[in-house]
Amino acid sequence: MARISWLDVCTAALRMIAIFAVCGVCLSAHAQEKREIELTAQEILARVDRILEYPRGQLKGKMLHIMPDGTSGLITFTGSIADNDFLLKFSNRDRGEHLRVLYNLGGEDVWVYNVHAIKLFHKIDIDKYDSVCGTNFYYIDMSNADYQNNYNAMITGGAVVKGIECHRLKLEPIYRGGAYGQLTLYASKSDSVPVRIDYHDTDRVVFKSLSVVKTMTKNNRIIPIRYDMLDIRKGTVTILELYGFDDTVTFDAKVFYHQRLGEKE
Repeated sequence: MARISWLDVCTAALRMIAIFAVCGVCLSAHAQEKREIELTAQEILARVDRILEYPRGQLKGKMLHIMPDGTSGLITFTGSIADNDFLLKFSNRDRGEHLRVLYNLGGEDVWVYNVHAIKLFHKIDIDKYDSVCGTNFYYIDMSNADYQNNYNAMITGGAVVKGIECHRLKLEPIYRGGAYGQLTLYASKSDSVPVRIDYHDTDRVVFKSLSVVKTMTKNNRIIPIRYDMLDIRKGTVTILELYGFDDTVTFDAKVFYHQRLGEKE
């Protein structure tokens, strides 16, 4: 029977160490690559959040809701925008001011006051996915809440949308239970403008799509000023436009107390 020398044992041990070292380097490189992809996705999402932030101060806007037969309805609104609180007041020609929507905690906490019914509603969980004034925008869509805080992002490739080179990101909601099972975000590679967002239901079927149609540059930042929201199932389109920005206006903190939404001005 052949004898195994200490030299042979040491040589075999060194070979095993080398193999494990190579495997360790490969695994480490793979993990590092995965971390870099995730970091890049979150970085893009952070830039998208900054672009979608409401500009501070007072703003005016309008929403044109178009039905499949071509009929439409116009809703106007004003916005009082502070750092973490936003108050939107909606009106139309027939009813005057009829809805006040208050967003606290950066859009995470939603309060709705029906002016004519004299009722206050706290929108939580699935209620955040109710329609705003019968349009294709839900309360959560206008909340300005950060995508970065509410979704896990992953880059799934690239795409050309409206002739613009985009990153394609899959956004998985951190907290389940809402109407959105997943979002697909197309962000411009050049400036991270969210060119399009597709909304999937809980079965992962796209049923709404939001396009940023027009932007402007103000105070060295990009601000979207026109959004088109398409409801694929209903065949309706809501065009939302922002205008009339005044960044010199400041607000008393009491303006953003939900207990005061019913007070007359």
